[in-house]
Amino acid sequence: MALASNLRFTPQANTNGGAIFGRVPLEKFGALKLPRGRATFKSHSVEISAVAEYQFERQVVLSGPVLKCSCINNGGQSIVNGIAYFQDGEWLRYLDNSAPDKISATTGSYEGQITALKPGFVEITTGQLVTNVPTDQILSVTSPRAYNFSMVVTPYLSAPAGEPLSGDTTVVSMRPTADVLSLSVVKRDPLMAGDGDISTKKLVVLGTFLTAAQLSQFIPMAIVFGPLRNQQVQQYHSRFANYYSQLNFQSAYTANGGQFPITRFAPGALPSGGGL
Repeated sequence: MALASNLRFTPQANTNGGAIFGRVPLEKFGALKLPRGRATFKSHSVEISAVAEYQFERQVVLSGPVLKCSCINNGGQSIVNGIAYFQDGEWLRYLDNSAPDKISATTGSYEGQITALKPGFVEITTGQLVTNVPTDQILSVTSPRAYNFSMVVTPYLSAPAGEPLSGDTTVVSMRPTADVLSLSVVKRDPLMAGDGDISTKKLVVLGTFLTAAQLSQFIPMAIVFGPLRNQQVQQYHSRFANYYSQLNFQSAYTANGGQFPITRFAPGALPSGGGL
């Protein structure tokens, strides 16, 4: 279960509809599953980042402005919706730039290239013609770079419509407005491929094999030297017992100056009766 992240939304009717702040987990970017994906909202912009397998540094792959956003109150929960338009990042090369941007608004349809986000307007350029489309009149945007996002937010406190909202959300949904992202190409990206590192499963198998190989080196020693060492110990104790059964232990102890005598039958004893 994903951990909840704080999200703040401040309505701004004179800009793009509102300012969004928060770092929200992003499990899928369209149909593409991201490794430790995250969407970071910074007022009127958003960054998409991920962390490669066995890496620690987060990499921003796409970023751009939020063309339009809104907040809908629905009982005990609120829904923050919006349109992100990506214009920077390493993954921008995976998006099809040949398709034009299309804006559908209450005032009509516009086709060309989105070139700017202005307070209350989205600028779209068609040849030499520049058109400012009012943000509150935009119904939809269709573009290889445009993605619709949505987040379900549980507010900390009940906030009336039009007031700032702060609450928890667990995940953000990002859906493409045009099917132009080449998944087969993106999956070969070093970030998606784990940056050349092997998988966790392979590491576990390799570690198990190496451990087994190391333990196997001691098996022949245990088989050969175990019984042999046990036999030597038994012979030593047997000889030690026989020696003291044939001598007066007390006399030997006294004659040796109050020290235990060293038997010549002990392992490592010298023939002349020397020590171990």
